[in-house]
Amino acid sequence: MTHEMRKTQAAARFCGLVRCGLVCCGLAFCGLLVTGCARQAVVGSSGTPGADASEATLRSDLDALDAAEQRFNAANDRYTNQLVELEFSPSPGVEVSIVQGDRRGYSAIAATGDSECAVFGGEARAPRSYVTQPGLVGCRR
Repeated sequence: MTHEMRKTQAAARFCGLVRCGLVCCGLAFCGLLVTGCARQAVVGSSGTPGADASEATLRSDLDALDAAEQRFNAANDRYTNQLVELEFSPSPGVEVSIVQGDRRGYSAIAATGDSECAVFGGEARAPRSYVTQPGLVGCRR
């Protein structure tokens, strides 16, 4: 197995575990999410395993950021633009920027050298045109 294949599989496992931790109610449902995530990481849109693993990591980080923003909003009646207030740390090699974080909503962008994804929530404006629904991560194609 090549180094790139191992990285892709690790990213797929990580993505599945994070999504299971945030969404799942049962192991069978988690299995479906892990399978879907692994397929995305391996097949992806760019045709290159490294870029696909990067996108899977970005999606996973932004899913976790969205959950942290929702928890923060529930506790403070506002969103934040400070990662430290969310107690959030992105994956190694990922740069996360919260573009907006206030009473109305939040928007954020995550990027690596070859991939970029974004998410928004509440009444915030989408930070990129490829993100169309609150709480759903979108990635540049």
